[in-house]
Amino acid sequence: MTDNQTRDYYQEYCPSLKHLWTKYLEHDAVMTSNHAGPQKGGKEKPHFGFEVDDPRDKNQVFFTCYEEEVKISDEFDDYTMTHENCLKYLAQLPRPWYSYTN
Repeated sequence: MTDNQTRDYYQEYCPSLKHLWTKYLEHDAVMTSNHAGPQKGGKEKPHFGFEVDDPRDKNQVFFTCYEEEVKISDEFDDYTMTHENCLKYLAQLPRPWYSYTN
């Protein structure tokens, strides 16, 4: 998704977390997919999330962001971190070459 597509998607499914997800949009280039909820009629807590490829071993890592924390899942385990630390992690990931194109 482009920044605008991601923004529109998050706005539709988790507008109450706009104060959080707007901080993540600048890192959209390192995200390989996005998700948000609750979907229509869903009872889950509002959230948004994304997937990145871990540059160390090329495994997929899934992040789900809630108001109070970020939950991370890789192929082996589940973890939590703060939004501040998640944004630091995303900032240090290498961006793909195509994120620099016109």
